Amino acid sequence: MSGTSKDQHYQADLDTANEMIRKCAMASVIKWKRNSLVLLVVLVLVVLFVYMSSGTYMSESYSPLKFQSPVRHEYTVWPEFTPVSRLDHNYFLTHCVKNLNHSITGLFQLQEQWSVSRHTSCRDLYDKFKTIFTIDGRKATLSLPDLLKEKVFGWLGKEQDLYKEVFNQDVIHVINEFTHEHTVFNPLRDKRPVAPPKEPEDVYFNQIMKDSAESCDFCNYKNFTAEHTFGRVESKFAFSASNVFKLDTLHALLALKKHDPLHWSLEEFLDLFQLVNTWINKANTNFPKARYPGVVWDVLPKCGASQVHPHLHVILDFERHHGVMEAWRKGAQQYFDVQHSNYFSDLVSIYTAFNLTATLGKAVAFPNLVPKKDHEIVVIAERPDSDFYTLLFLVLRGLIDDVHKMCFSMGIALPALNVAEGKLPAYARVITRGYITDVRADISSLELFLSTNVNIDPYNTIEIVRNSINQRLKKSES
Repeated sequence: MSGTSKDQHYQADLDTANEMIRKCAMASVIKWKRNSLVLLVVLVLVVLFVYMSSGTYMSESYSPLKFQSPVRHEYTVWPEFTPVSRLDHNYFLTHCVKNLNHSITGLFQLQEQWSVSRHTSCRDLYDKFKTIFTIDGRKATLSLPDLLKEKVFGWLGKEQDLYKEVFNQDVIHVINEFTHEHTVFNPLRDKRPVAPPKEPEDVYFNQIMKDSAESCDFCNYKNFTAEHTFGRVESKFAFSASNVFKLDTLHALLALKKHDPLHWSLEEFLDLFQLVNTWINKANTNFPKARYPGVVWDVLPKCGASQVHPHLHVILDFERHHGVMEAWRKGAQQYFDVQHSNYFSDLVSIYTAFNLTATLGKAVAFPNLVPKKDHEIVVIAERPDSDFYTLLFLVLRGLIDDVHKMCFSMGIALPALNVAEGKLPAYARVITRGYITDVRADISSLELFLSTNVNIDPYNTIEIVRNSINQRLKKSES
């Protein structure tokens, strides 16, 4: 065989070998891709199975987004909340301080004598008080040109004693070191005569009631309110609806069936909040990982209510309480880390010592020393039971009927479901919002970006609550 033929045979064999190698390589790649695809499908199925089995997956409409970061706050189990203080006001006056001027200024003034008390229980409570609160009194002086003097004198109703105070004012700053709330009181501002609104509030209220009833969606709720996919809950006096434009996966409206936002009985009030509890439990049954409830209520447009018809917003969150409620929870945990006691129990003890509490059964009410706005009252109990809601009812009726505050806002934090760590008691915060006819906003850049200015003395606020309890309980007993 010639050399050329040998070369040709050799090249043919080489080409054949290369072709075989190429086919084998392609077969391997195809097999690898097929196996990889099978493995990927298996992994996807496993992930879906775990996700659906975990209870996190609920329905297309209500699945919480899973790209959220986990909660980073570490909570522990706190001692049980108790509304009973071991140190009452009489003991406080006998052993802790020699005298107490029952005013926000008096609370600032008592600190020095309280700090040197020799009684262990007094010093223990003082330590808790100073851990939570900073109360600082400051003098604010000024001078007035002659023309302005006459004007200011008129602003103060031409009362000579008040006019003298203008030149040397007391300003009290109160700070909660755990919730980071800061309120400034100027007692002189509360003493100024207040002119009534140009339009009587009753006239305005009756007109807005009439105008809004004609096209009220809530008065025809079965046709003009949405439902959750797990259905509506209803009671004798109230019903639930799903908010159309939601703030969370589980965002409900709970409303009274009647249109009037101010005139409701204790029976209607308790029925409404029993339905709140029913809705929360039903939502939790359908969404077992939704555990953190919160309720808010604004009354009338001045307070931000979108409709005149009385309605609450109820949210059940998967991760934590919302906003300020979670801030209180976080503050309570930080306090426990320092004092090893229940923050809310110690708050009640401090307010009791100051003679700033009113009780009904196992529920307690007190005026917040760092209020968001005027007349802030906190109602608190271990759980949202009949005592809690009855005392809350009496607080609201006192504000509406006795001091004619027709516009209020309220937030209620309820204990988390099946969560022992960092468990909040049931508490409500109620504030009044001024005249319902006033076109001026009741918040400004002060509240939004600095501190809150409130001028209603807490000792005046607690008297409203006590009078309401005494009057209405006597009526119910007679």
